[in-house]
Amino acid sequence: MSANMFWLFIKEEYRAQSSMFRSSFLMYPVMIFVLTCLMGLMLLPMRMSLSTYELITLAQVGVFMSGMLVGGMAMLQETILERRMSGIRLLLNIPMTLPISNKRVFTHFYFKDILYYICMNVVPVVLGLYASTFVTGININLPLAALTFILSFMIGVSVSFALSTVAVRSRSLFAVSLLVIVVLSYLATIGQASALYGIGRFMPTVGVYISMSMPDVAISIVVFIVLSAVSLLFTREMPHQIEKRYKSNFRGIQGRFKPFGHYATLAAKEWIDLMRSGGIGSVLFSFVLPLLFLWGLLWMMSNMITFMGDGETITLPFNTIFYSIIIGFFASLVYGWLNNIDNNANYRMLPVSMTDVIKAKLILFVVLNAVVSVAYLGLISFSRGELMLLPFGLFTMFMVSGYIGVLTAYMTGVFTNSLMFDYKVFSIYALAVVPVLIVLIVLSFYPSMLILETIATALLGVAAYLLLGKIDRKWGRTEFRA
Repeated sequence: MSANMFWLFIKEEYRAQSSMFRSSFLMYPVMIFVLTCLMGLMLLPMRMSLSTYELITLAQVGVFMSGMLVGGMAMLQETILERRMSGIRLLLNIPMTLPISNKRVFTHFYFKDILYYICMNVVPVVLGLYASTFVTGININLPLAALTFILSFMIGVSVSFALSTVAVRSRSLFAVSLLVIVVLSYLATIGQASALYGIGRFMPTVGVYISMSMPDVAISIVVFIVLSAVSLLFTREMPHQIEKRYKSNFRGIQGRFKPFGHYATLAAKEWIDLMRSGGIGSVLFSFVLPLLFLWGLLWMMSNMITFMGDGETITLPFNTIFYSIIIGFFASLVYGWLNNIDNNANYRMLPVSMTDVIKAKLILFVVLNAVVSVAYLGLISFSRGELMLLPFGLFTMFMVSGYIGVLTAYMTGVFTNSLMFDYKVFSIYALAVVPVLIVLIVLSFYPSMLILETIATALLGVAAYLLLGKIDRKWGRTEFRA
């Protein structure tokens, strides 16, 4: 490690963020702080359902998962460099032209990202959680919370980095690794009072916070070092290039999109690009991972949450309708990822408008959402014995995802991954989404409100239709840019 090179990476990150998002990227940790404060207020009612040990485990698992999202960089490194940033000279590109190894450069990049996301994600979470205690009165050890959250985050980064490195080398070994992790997680919960108790036994940071265990601190550091070292050791020196040949199948794909009218041609082109570039894996992974996290989170918790109101215990069960709402919200990630990999400046050479591309991507969003969400919600409904709620759940899921998907397209066009960091855009987006989700989630807890919930989601469908009609006016004259 070179201190000078590490500092160059830090400066490059700041310049990249400030040029893409201007000063808006500095609002991101502020938003994380505010959201964590609000989540911290939920600790009071959650104590009715979960013990202190379970709450600590839940917090550590949440930070661990955020680290896993960051650690997946290895899976996307080559794709982003080759497709999204092919015309931009980054420090990560210098092994191609200068006598320095890719492993050395990527090592600096890896630790730079860890430091960056600790400052942007973990520190605001710790401060937000601590600020909420002035209202809730819950005692939180700030130094221990900071230490354990940082360790959980680093372990999550290293685990995800290791898995993504395995995936780049062997998809079969990656699938086996995931299966082993799932099986071990399930076995850990057998004979325990709850799933969280079993998971907590394998989270060394839980032991650090509860008993200030120095051996658990050492274990956390060793796990991070070993997984990071092995992953960096197997980082490729040169991008892995395999010659691929494809038969022309444009007309066949175009025929499948024929129901979408004159957008069928562009939708077919987008679909073929997505499949041939391998971007379909990233898009599906970005959607499926949060759904798996949701399933795991509610599995680790009970099937319900309990509140205390006016001296009475109020139990709110999770059901198929609740899942359909959350699935609909997570579906918005698909639209964002459809705009994440390709360089939109390439569309300048084609006789298409911005609105044509936006609507073509919305078509792909609908197709991918339908395939994944229907299967996921069907399995949830079957496993819970709530098949009678499945038709209502599917309707709710499509209306919620349609509303949020069209809202995202209307507000950000094809620049989702930069405009969504603009605090003005994000604030309006949050005001248009959060109250709606809160109302629908509360209604989902009461079976007697099923008809009212259905009417409310139908209104979301109407809102989506109206927004779709306004996309032409907002984005019709906008030019493509990188």
